Amino acid sequence: MRRKLASVVLLLMMLVVLAGSGRMESYNLPLTAATADTAEEVGAVVLVEFQRLVQERTNGYITVTLNTDGVFGGDRELIKGLQRGTVDLITCTAFKYAEYVPEFAVLDLPFLFFSTEHLRTVLTGTLGQVLMEKAWEKRGDYVLGYITDGPVNIASNRALASLSQGRGLRFRSLLLPSHRQTWEILGIIPVTLAFSEFKIGLQVGMIDAVETNYINYKKMRVYDTARFILQSEHYFPVQVLLLSKTAWQRIPLSYRDVVRECALEAIAYGSDELIWRNRETARELTEKYGVRITELSLAEKKTSRQRLVAFQEKTFADHGLKAIWPEVETSYQRYQAQAEVELERIRQSREKD
Repeated sequence: MRRKLASVVLLLMMLVVLAGSGRMESYNLPLTAATADTAEEVGAVVLVEFQRLVQERTNGYITVTLNTDGVFGGDRELIKGLQRGTVDLITCTAFKYAEYVPEFAVLDLPFLFFSTEHLRTVLTGTLGQVLMEKAWEKRGDYVLGYITDGPVNIASNRALASLSQGRGLRFRSLLLPSHRQTWEILGIIPVTLAFSEFKIGLQVGMIDAVETNYINYKKMRVYDTARFILQSEHYFPVQVLLLSKTAWQRIPLSYRDVVRECALEAIAYGSDELIWRNRETARELTEKYGVRITELSLAEKKTSRQRLVAFQEKTFADHGLKAIWPEVETSYQRYQAQAEVELERIRQSREKD
């Protein structure tokens, strides 16, 4: 009898262990990701790549359900959703996130970054780290990284060779106080007009010029009314890849480095892909649609930046980031100097030819 009882107990114990091990194998950590971007835009491209990488490298332990095209709402709804628990992982524009963590507003200063490479240098430096800390302190959001899809230029219904020629033009810029102040310092008074209305504004003569990247310029067929582009590269839109505090704390310590690595790789992939598409679109616009693209001279870019330095430094100070400004400014000067050296090398090479 005792032997039979012992056998039954042993059998039950084995069943419990097997059932437990089965549960462990089937258990996973689901994350709900969302962006207001369409499937072709940079936020969605980054999330798709992150989904692929993290599921592959955790052997399916972490799974990501992806929602694009604003299914969960716009940036504000997504940001709020991180704390409400309706979403775990999002991309949103830095200027929208600045409504909740004001320090992020400095990222949207026009003429702050010399190039995409400069932007990446700054955001992998002290500024990027401090902003990550502010997001965690003020909201409990974990910043996985910063996304960009390339610079913004000025499209106009008349040829512009310089920014100074834009004075007197009715120019539609991004509806942010820092942008308006920037253009006013440069002698250009922006016109208030919603992004969705700027093509109509060009058609009916409400405005003469707008700022946009090449992809949106083509997508909205702006070339129908504004065939001239001044390649000013004055503004580099930034998106933030954010994970909620709850989601971050649910991720086991052994997987956190993997999540961070996957995020950075996905950001690099998505940003590079959209920057490449922008460049290819620029080539297509000139070859197929007859758009005239004029590059802003380095000398004028330098002059414009010099006029804005005091305002930019004050903006950093107003947001408690005064100590970081010298690092940003020094790195800008370094990239500018490199460009000047390269320009001189090209000039001398042409003279020899």
